[in-house]
Amino acid sequence: MKYFKELIKGYNNFDSKNIRAECLNTKIKNISYNSKLIKKDYIFVAIKGTKEDGNKYIENAIENKAKIIIYDYRSNKKKIKELKNKFNKTFFVEAKNPREMLAYMSAKLFDEPTKKINTIGITGTNGKTTTSYLLKSVLESNKNKTTLIGTIKNMIGKSEIKTNLTTPESIDLENIFNKALKKNVSHIVMETSSQALAMNRCDYLQFDAAIFTNITEDHLDYHKTMKNYLKAKLKLFDLLKESCKKKKIAIVNIDTDYFKEISNRIKKLNLKITTYGLNEKADYYGKIISLNSKSTEYEFYAKGKFISKVKLSMLGKFNILNSLSVLAYACEYKLNIKKAIKSIRKVQVAGRFEIVTDEKHPFIVAVDYSHTPDSLENILIEAKKLNPNRVIVVFGCGGDRDRKKRPIMAKITAKYSDVSILTTDNQRTESIEQIMSDIEAGFEGLNFKNFNYKKIIDRREAIKEAIKEAKENDIVIIAGKGHETYQIFPDRTIEFDDRKVAREFLNELFNNRNS
Repeated sequence: MKYFKELIKGYNNFDSKNIRAECLNTKIKNISYNSKLIKKDYIFVAIKGTKEDGNKYIENAIENKAKIIIYDYRSNKKKIKELKNKFNKTFFVEAKNPREMLAYMSAKLFDEPTKKINTIGITGTNGKTTTSYLLKSVLESNKNKTTLIGTIKNMIGKSEIKTNLTTPESIDLENIFNKALKKNVSHIVMETSSQALAMNRCDYLQFDAAIFTNITEDHLDYHKTMKNYLKAKLKLFDLLKESCKKKKIAIVNIDTDYFKEISNRIKKLNLKITTYGLNEKADYYGKIISLNSKSTEYEFYAKGKFISKVKLSMLGKFNILNSLSVLAYACEYKLNIKKAIKSIRKVQVAGRFEIVTDEKHPFIVAVDYSHTPDSLENILIEAKKLNPNRVIVVFGCGGDRDRKKRPIMAKITAKYSDVSILTTDNQRTESIEQIMSDIEAGFEGLNFKNFNYKKIIDRREAIKEAIKEAKENDIVIIAGKGHETYQIFPDRTIEFDDRKVAREFLNELFNNRNS
């Protein structure tokens, strides 16, 4: 347990003058933003989420024995006054930014574990997950124990930790890292989403390195503008600058959009910038040898010097870029590069251009998480580079998310595929008619030769139709959900795995043919 004064020592973003001595000397066992998890000697921090407002649950938290309530200075003053009068033995502390204060106190509660662990943050619109798995493999090939934080799952070593966020809340992160420290973890590899950065979840983490994969339009339902979106991403470099670590490196894709703005920000912060890409101007670059349906191969150069040929079992140019960022890190931190290159050859990431067919099938079916215009365009371009007879794509768009990208994604499928099957993704609470109408607007007025699209609302039936449609040397891309094992509707969430469904229909189709 710690005294409250220990948790806020050095924190200046609130009015400390009005805090009573009894409050400062209160012993605290833990902190939570969820009133249901509050116990005796806990602090409850009332934060606003995308759907819920923690201020509504202050009374619940007090009933569960919360000792201290941290609330937003913009909260309803009348309601707060009523609660103070009703619960006069509970301490109330007003904060300018409860989320930031939560991050600060969380770090102090666990004695700042990231001070003692190498911490790498990965941000970007696309490629974060694959990059994190590649980096995890490289570090472990060099006998480092890792913790992984990301979209698919969180892991300490080989133990999995459940979460429903790409980047968990700050108190959850610090708790994981504290456990990691106790298990002798040497490196944390974490995806840092734009929303997590904007919502202070990564504040007060002590980063060693930041990898920036790329930035294209996404999450504008939350950020509203590309300017805000880029600002949120760039915050990772601000946190890197504030880190107590001696060696700090920003690793950036030289060919990403907004590279000039990104590099200018890094230089302004007086951080070391290291670049990677397929451009010979990059510090670490690759020269493609071959791209085919079995593997991807390139030559790896470091500071202009040829190092080695690199083979990947994952397909696509974007995976070359993801692997280059990781090899750049390996070189900068003087890891054994031969072991690193050998280790990434074996990496496969769930739902990232994941091929579900095998040698007995005359065509390829791949499942991919591409749910943004840029990621969908990339996956279809890479599919085209494999010289198939036709590209067939199954895609939809999520409900309650950025509507502007829907017609753009339709245009992309029309441009880069031969057959497009429009279906549901995660509908959430939005009407399916609205989602489909927004997407189909992108097909209007297009005149691409030999292109046609079908609309099949039931995702299972859409996947079945794509597989029935496929002929020899075709490629079927099932886009949008990747590793996800569920589908969200307005009134329910069902079990649904694109990979499982595709394999089911492949087995059915080819067993019938062979019987």
